[in-house]
Amino acid sequence: MRSLADDAALASTLANVPPSASRPVIIHEDVAVGMLIYKVNPEYPAKAKKDRISGIVILKATISKAGEISDLHAECGPEILQEPSLKAVREWKYRPYLLRGEPVEVQTTIRVTFALGGKKKLPFSKDSCPVE
Repeated sequence: MRSLADDAALASTLANVPPSASRPVIIHEDVAVGMLIYKVNPEYPAKAKKDRISGIVILKATISKAGEISDLHAECGPEILQEPSLKAVREWKYRPYLLRGEPVEVQTTIRVTFALGGKKKLPFSKDSCPVE
């Protein structure tokens, strides 16, 4: 049988445990795309065009409760295309992700594609991230 003292101790312990929403919620990239409200396209580096470098850059992003990029790093992709990807995506804005009606910080994957060839797409460079 529990006493009032036991209940008070339990309540005190639970109050010190951070809520599960204190860590970023991981969301699928398709969900994040649906939340995107402002997008800046990356600038294709002239050297990359000249050298015919194309491909996918995969970024891991943390989106704040306000919908801004708060942390961002490149996971893979042609090195020459990573910095333009990071620079552009840092300016993106999202609708806040709501969990139980409250905005929460989220983590997601962002794919940035650099393609050459117009209508006839050329194959990606060998150091591109894998296409899934």
